[in-house]
Amino acid sequence: MYIYLKRAFDFIIALSVLILVLPLLILASLCILLIDSENPYFIQERSGLYGKKINIYKLKSMKLINGKKRVTNLGKLLRLSKIDELPQLINVLKNEMSIIGPRPLYVDFNDYYKTNHKLRLSIKPGITGLAQIKVKDSTDWNKKFNFDIIYLKKINIKLDCYILFKTIIIII
Repeated sequence: MYIYLKRAFDFIIALSVLILVLPLLILASLCILLIDSENPYFIQERSGLYGKKINIYKLKSMKLINGKKRVTNLGKLLRLSKIDELPQLINVLKNEMSIIGPRPLYVDFNDYYKTNHKLRLSIKPGITGLAQIKVKDSTDWNKKFNFDIIYLKKINIKLDCYILFKTIIIII
């Protein structure tokens, strides 16, 4: 039952936020185009529900500088403010992602998960999740995956609202 409510919650939140931030997305896109002289959008293949390939959308924050990919000055601001993640609301509207869930990782990683960590693929990936609000060390994958499994086992509206609230607090 909650999965249907979650889909409605996702759709309403994603559409509402996308409408609200559309001017910001247009401005950020124009800045990337003018400052970095690049296509402002970045599409990357990631794992969706059951490990199925999906293309996630982001604003471009990196550029090839002296033969190496580097985060641009504008990209640093976009990443810090999480504005680069906002185009993923389109993935939510397309029902490929959820607002809350495990972050979508590269498809190549699917074969390397521990048995219990593969469970994270049994739910739609999210823009934010329990691991994102609980794990400060971005390199501690085992801890992140364990929080993804905790989320999966305890999923409910109250937990989703808590994660969304904490995410907003962290961004602000």
